[in-house]
Amino acid sequence: MYKALQSCAIMALFFLLAPVFAADKAEDTIALVTLENGATVRLNPDFTWEYVFLTPQVTEDQAAKSKTVETQANTETQTDTSTEQISQPVVQAAKAQPIVIASGPVVGNAMTATAMDQANLLRSTAKGGAKVSYLKSQWDSKGRLGLDFELSSNSEENYVIIELELSLFADSGELIKTEKFNVWQAIFRVPETYLRKGQTRNSETFWIEGIDKAQWNKELMTLKIVDMRSR
Repeated sequence: MYKALQSCAIMALFFLLAPVFAADKAEDTIALVTLENGATVRLNPDFTWEYVFLTPQVTEDQAAKSKTVETQANTETQTDTSTEQISQPVVQAAKAQPIVIASGPVVGNAMTATAMDQANLLRSTAKGGAKVSYLKSQWDSKGRLGLDFELSSNSEENYVIIELELSLFADSGELIKTEKFNVWQAIFRVPETYLRKGQTRNSETFWIEGIDKAQWNKELMTLKIVDMRSR
């Protein structure tokens, strides 16, 4: 029943929000939609969503055709000055119109420049009515990076485990490392430790080794919930 309601909610979101100009071709994408704040998200069949970034591009074929038309028009203008006023608008109209490409924040092992400019959007993720957001960082005397997260839920499920996949990127955008850990883990048969609807909880501090502090000033990261268990 809950999954059915989620499916209805996703479809309602798809019809109510305006789709972006070019759809993502990934088979596992339900839709790309633009939120009220201007950000674009991809809705996935597993009830997750993730930010995507739009980049206008002109294909090689478009560019070649545009150049050919412009060259022909310039030649006609030089041979017959009387056509100058006519040919110039033709050149402008014939220029290739860029298509909008939707891509994820990471290409290969590096974060895209567009994603780096909107890095704050990538510091949260959601699935199954639960949301995980980056809260703060710290460094200990051993040079380890400590990360804290905030969790909230509007789900009817009582979550006992939420597993998070965390990827950290250097200030240059290059991937440093990826780790998986239980960002939330309740105590067995202790209901007050479950993550319930309407609650906001802070995680414990997770310590990560092998991060150069000098290369992580921009705090670039991506988050993804990979597993959830409830009671």
